[in-house]
Amino acid sequence: MKWCWMKAGARLAVLAMAALGVVAPSSAGDDATDAPSADDLKARLRRAEEHVRRFELRDAADDKAIAMIGRPLLSFGDSARNHNNGTLWAWSQSGRPLVFMELYQYSGNDATWVHAVTLTAPRQVVLIIPESGRWEPPHTPLESAPITDAPPPAEKEPARLRQLKELARRFTVHEFWDPDNSHYDLRLLVRPVHRYADAAAEIQDGAAFIIAYGTNPEAVLLIEALGPSIDAARWRYSLARSSHAELHVEFDGREVWRTDRASEINSGATRPYWVFASPVEP
Repeated sequence: MKWCWMKAGARLAVLAMAALGVVAPSSAGDDATDAPSADDLKARLRRAEEHVRRFELRDAADDKAIAMIGRPLLSFGDSARNHNNGTLWAWSQSGRPLVFMELYQYSGNDATWVHAVTLTAPRQVVLIIPESGRWEPPHTPLESAPITDAPPPAEKEPARLRQLKELARRFTVHEFWDPDNSHYDLRLLVRPVHRYADAAAEIQDGAAFIIAYGTNPEAVLLIEALGPSIDAARWRYSLARSSHAELHVEFDGREVWRTDRASEINSGATRPYWVFASPVEP
């Protein structure tokens, strides 16, 4: 049920070029000497993965390690907001991802990684940060709500995927951000970045969608078929911020969720959404 990361080297390079904001020259007269090579783009993704694998997520109750999903869920760039070499990662014990992490660099600063972590766990977890400390949010603001007029989950997985996409399209999101608290309409990346199920938690099917500014994640939308069986399950959704902007989410034109602009996020290692930086490894 999981969306598979592209494995072929050439296809990975094409994906990296598109997601990191590298545009192929449009004519023979364009100067492509500054464009990174396919090998360089693949190397950037490898460096990002090596960095993220140094982090360790543990369950706060029993101190057991929680595995990282072994692929980037998304690669992105955002030239308008000066973000470069962006990737999205997550950790999951089983079923729903418990933590999402954006990793990126500011353009012109290859010496520093910037991390934005957001909690989607129903329990307390601890992220051990190499050589610098811990992120230990005490609780999650994640709340699940029913999609009351949705049809029952389909019996077959391909049909449920179509349902998930149709439900996700009914959400619209905008944010207020710099400069001058400007209004920005965000877009849904309609292909889920992760599919999952967890019978023990009565999640018969689930998908994580990204709501983005361009391809830069601003919020995570989780849609799940919850119930003791697929026949008894019903669709529910939850949202988590992946931005410190003021966010407004509507479903069929009615506002169902909002968050104020985050404050003091860079000094909040106990906050459910936190941004912090660390040096790039030699």
